[in-house]
Formats: sequence, structure tokens, C-alpha cells
Amino acid sequence: MATALTMTSEVSLGARREQIKTARPHEVGEDTTSLAVKVSGLIKRYADGTEANRNIDLEVRRGEVVSILGPNGAGKTTFLRQVTTELRPTAGSISIFDVDAIKEPGRAKHSMGVTPQEAGVFERLTVREHLEFFARFKRLPKKAAREAAHKVIADLNLEAETDRRVGALSGGQRRRILIGLALLGRPPLLVLDEPTTGLDPSSRRAVWRVIRRAVSDGASVILSTHYMEEAERLSDRIGIIAQGRLIAFGTLEELLGRVGRSYRLSYRDPFDPLSEPCVRYCVSFAEAQAHVLREMLSEYSIARASLEDVYFTLTGEVFEKDEKEEAA
Repeated sequence: MATALTMTSEVSLGARREQIKTARPHEVGEDTTSLAVKVSGLIKRYADGTEANRNIDLEVRRGEVVSILGPNGAGKTTFLRQVTTELRPTAGSISIFDVDAIKEPGRAKHSMGVTPQEAGVFERLTVREHLEFFARFKRLPKKAAREAAHKVIADLNLEAETDRRVGALSGGQRRRILIGLALLGRPPLLVLDEPTTGLDPSSRRAVWRVIRRAVSDGASVILSTHYMEEAERLSDRIGIIAQGRLIAFGTLEELLGRVGRSYRLSYRDPFDPLSEPCVRYCVSFAEAQAHVLREMLSEYSIARASLEDVYFTLTGEVFEKDEKEEAA
């Protein structure tokens, strides 16, 4: 019996690109020269000679979301830790809203809300107490701190955990608290290092909504992520770091334009239906169709290249997904 045939046409994929574009939280408007972050010639060299970052130049416009992708060990976290002033560069400059972050780290950090990849929490405090404490630490008055904590709890779907001690929460719930701490006080710049790692899909989308809302309120965002969909849906521009270098930076469409063979044909061997799926990259839709006819394929799909294809083309590595999704 013939197997079912599935084919993604150019038209349907074009519609998907439009959906992704309209789903992004912000289109940069007239003030495109006003920068939240400006990084120039950034180098981080350790005592043993290892260069974690190599001459990185990158700009984040006000009201823009920039995602950073790259293999583990590529230098993404090192880069973000320099932006947040936690790690001092060996060379180069970092400007945060026109403040020199190397010479005046205190002033620069005052403009940021940061979610690190790993951080400790006060396990004896309840969720509400934890958020209120950090809101006061950010110099919010007592009433404003209470209101800010209440809003963050609601935004991140933590109402049921409001009065639970942080030490009793799951890893995913703690992760949401760390995101909430970054949001307190509505800082103009959010720096989020893999903010949704370990979250279930529902919690991840709740975080996306919060990020979009922050951007619509005027915030700029720079984040690293292990999720292609996250980068596609949230980002105005995307950077790819490999071996410490920024090897690509641009909009999704600009990055897709760097893939020469931009059509992906996925299929199974028609004479061995139990075989592993095969992938072939083609220059055009017509070339992919010709291969289908020549090989008499009955089960296949044709699609334009994705961000994951761009990533593989530029880095030579399959994007490493975080398969562990803790219950939130």
C-alpha cells in the first residue's frame, strides 16, 4: 500500500515566515541609531592563553531583542558575563546606554535585570518574600516592592507557589523566580542567559509573553538560548558565536540568505520504509522535486531552510537541544 505523501510548499512556508515575523515583539522604529548595548573588539583571554571571546563587535538597539546561539563552550556565557560586568574583558569596550561598563560597572549594572545561567536562591524565604526582598534591594519602596512582586508572580504563573518556601520548589519553578528577579523594577535592559532551560512548554511560553510585554514597555533584551523556536519567535536579530567569534549576526531572513542550498528534502528510502530518514539539500524547489521523481519517493517533505540549517551550515554542528523539561 502506498505511503502517505506530505509536501510543504513554498507558499505555505512563506506564510510561516510571515507568522514568525508578526509574532516578534518589536519592529525597530525610527530611532534605529539609539543603542542599548554597544560592544567593540571584545576579547577575553584567560591566564592559560585560552581566548573565550575573540574580537566580538555587536550592537543591541533600544527596544530590540537579540538572541545569541552557539555550541556549548563557544563563549556565549562568557560574552554575557562581560556585558553584565561580572567578568572583565582583556580588551575591547562595552557601552550600556552610553555608560562605559568597564570603567563604571556600577552605573552600567543599575540599568540591567540579569538572569544568570546558574544562581543560588534563599531557600528559607517564600516566593513572595524572595521577590519582595530583591525588589527592596533594587531600592523600590516597600509598597512598590510588594506590588512588583505580586505582578511578577502573576506574570510567571507562580500564584499557587506564592507562600511556599523556595527550597521546596522544583528546578523549573526556581528558574522562573530567577527570571522574575531580573524583571523587578522594570530595568531598561534584560540580559538573560538561557532563561527557559528546564521549563516545560507552557512555562516557556509564559516567559515569552513576559519578555514581549517588557519589550513593548520599552525594554531591550539580549539572551542566549538552546531553543531555535525561541530565537525565531522572540528575536529582531540573531547572533551565532562559535569558537569565541561572532560568525553571523542579522535578522532571521538575512541569516537564511546565507544558506546556498536553501531547500531541504526529507525522505525515507522507498525500498526500505523502516530505514532512518534521509536529508538532501537542494539549490531550488525544482531540483528537490526532480530528485523525488528520479528516486520515485513516496514519503517525503520539501521545505525552505530553517534557522537550524543555518546554524549547522555555519558551525558544522547539530543544534544541541535541552531535552530535559522539568515540571514547573
